[in-house]
Amino acid sequence: MQRIVQYLIKFNGVFIFLVLEITALYFYFTRNETDQKHSFLNSASELVGGAYNYSSQVQSCWSLARTSQELAKKNAQLKMRLSSAQYKQLANPIEAKDTVYGQQFKYTAALVVNNSINNPNNFITLNRGAKHGLKGGCGVVNSIKEGIVGITRKVSNHYCVVMSVLNKTIKISSKLKSNNHFGLLTWDGRKTNQMILESIPKHAKIHKGDTVITSGFSTIFPEGILIGTIDSAFIESGSNFYTAYVNLFVDVKSIQYVHVVSDLMKEERKKLEEEVSSG
Repeated sequence: MQRIVQYLIKFNGVFIFLVLEITALYFYFTRNETDQKHSFLNSASELVGGAYNYSSQVQSCWSLARTSQELAKKNAQLKMRLSSAQYKQLANPIEAKDTVYGQQFKYTAALVVNNSINNPNNFITLNRGAKHGLKGGCGVVNSIKEGIVGITRKVSNHYCVVMSVLNKTIKISSKLKSNNHFGLLTWDGRKTNQMILESIPKHAKIHKGDTVITSGFSTIFPEGILIGTIDSAFIESGSNFYTAYVNLFVDVKSIQYVHVVSDLMKEERKKLEEEVSSG
């Protein structure tokens, strides 16, 4: 109590000033109707109203932020329930059945999940892997239209990486449909819709528009799959073979669905050929 009395004595001037000021304002606004009074009251009202409005806006922003976070969370949960966000466990392979010749090739449908086209050596990733019976060294063809896409290289449980036809290291055994002369199909790293057919002997007749197909000489692609058409062909000085540019049927830039072709007799054939080569 003594400290309070000492505090009041020390600051008595300030307290006396505040009491007199409040008293003067009370008498001024209760007993006088002036423009200054209205102006002051209006200003005070605007100040208090502005403070409440700002407080309300801040609370509204916090509320919207919380609502947005909740909506984003629920939206993410809903998206995770969509079929596009889930992995389909079962694949439905399409087998080419023939009562005369028996089964040799199996076609497994797959979706392209990654695709590069701007590199010298491009690759494609598919959403099918070892769990669906895929292995390396299988041919990949367009599932909707004609055309070859590439060759499987690396395979995991659920995915496989395909060496695209737009890869400078790829070599595909191909032939002219019109006369069965065969050669190797490669890519020079330039146009995404064109490959080069080499090693066609110069005595063979090549015309613009001739159809190029797979030869069937490897265990990668069956014979007769359409590849493209001859755009132009020439023989370099001193060479005995044509160099032909082939316009591809498949547009690798927009490929979405493919079939992976598995040769069910591949191992038997390879083993036999290796035995002959080593003997």
